[in-house]
Amino acid sequence: MDANDRKTCKLTAVSDIQEHRGTDSQWIARKPGAWMLIAGAYLLGGGGMLAWLLFLIAGPHAFRVFDLIPAERVIVDTLLCLAFFIQHSIMVRRWFRLWLTRRVHADFHGALYATAAGTCLLALVLFWQPVGGPLWHPPDWIRWSMMTIFLSAGIGAGWGARSLGEFDALGVKPALQALDPNHAPPPSIFTVRGPYRWVRHPLYLFSLTIIWTGPVFTLDRLLHNGLWTVWIIIGAILEERDLTACFGDAYRNYRQRVPMLLPKSLKPCLPETRHAPEP
Repeated sequence: MDANDRKTCKLTAVSDIQEHRGTDSQWIARKPGAWMLIAGAYLLGGGGMLAWLLFLIAGPHAFRVFDLIPAERVIVDTLLCLAFFIQHSIMVRRWFRLWLTRRVHADFHGALYATAAGTCLLALVLFWQPVGGPLWHPPDWIRWSMMTIFLSAGIGAGWGARSLGEFDALGVKPALQALDPNHAPPPSIFTVRGPYRWVRHPLYLFSLTIIWTGPVFTLDRLLHNGLWTVWIIIGAILEERDLTACFGDAYRNYRQRVPMLLPKSLKPCLPETRHAPEP
């Protein structure tokens, strides 16, 4: 494997297949379909994320509370979480993106994912069923401490997202660039910078921190937190497989030197670099 192979992600196969297939039989035309998808990413993707964050801070405010026994409400809440987990886990997989290019141009994948994910999050927030009252009434200083950690983790998540490149949480930038017929997607480069020098999945670490420091202490919140924790850990393991297939030995070396979720020390494991870590 030469240096260029170590730094260029094999997931560019998505773009390569797109070039061979062309734009025939595409579901989303450049205009107006692209603008509709971009609007959906902003409204549903962004709205779903904000609604979920408010849910973590303030607790459930269900659009409709069904006349169910507690066990049935637990089932409903579990299914709402699973709907988001399945949607996310399928749409981020390489095989799905390769299949999706048959009907949706690769530049629109990010915005389509954000729209679908936001829809699932909105459904979770609107139809979440409360189960029981508060399990604990902590003093104010604990609540404020948790909120401080919550907000700090949010800032950390923003830092981690920016370390990946330009901040584009809703995937709209490629969709906007696709409106330019002369636009060519840049190659994916393996970079190690920001919080990725301490842990391999800082966004997952910050997400877990945000989930567990939401100042609501109910049985249904424990269910939510537990399910999301298990899913995030499983998602990190699956993502490791994709990244290893994508970057090969470069990522294997990175994985050996940097922990997955919990940092080893305050000192970063690797220097900041845009190249694959050397053995």
